[in-house]
Amino acid sequence: MSTRSKPSNKVEAVLTYLQHRLPAYPFDAKIDQDFVEELVDDFGGVDVLEEIKNFRWFNDSKPVSHLRSVRLALRRWIGNSRKRKTS
Repeated sequence: MSTRSKPSNKVEAVLTYLQHRLPAYPFDAKIDQDFVEELVDDFGGVDVLEEIKNFRWFNDSKPVSHLRSVRLALRRWIGNSRKRKTS
């Protein structure tokens, strides 16, 4: 359970995108609320929503159901994007 009191607009935008725009994403309101808040906190210098869009289009907008763990794949993608931008 999240200890944060009020979700940010960034978090809400990412949650909406995951739920409605990422094909076959296994959206779960409880899990994804904490997941997205953690992404936004951990990768403060990265536009998380933009990176999720990049992830989608890099995969040619194919359903993410072929991935074993889509949340892990997204986290790695965003982490790698931060590395690419700082190198």
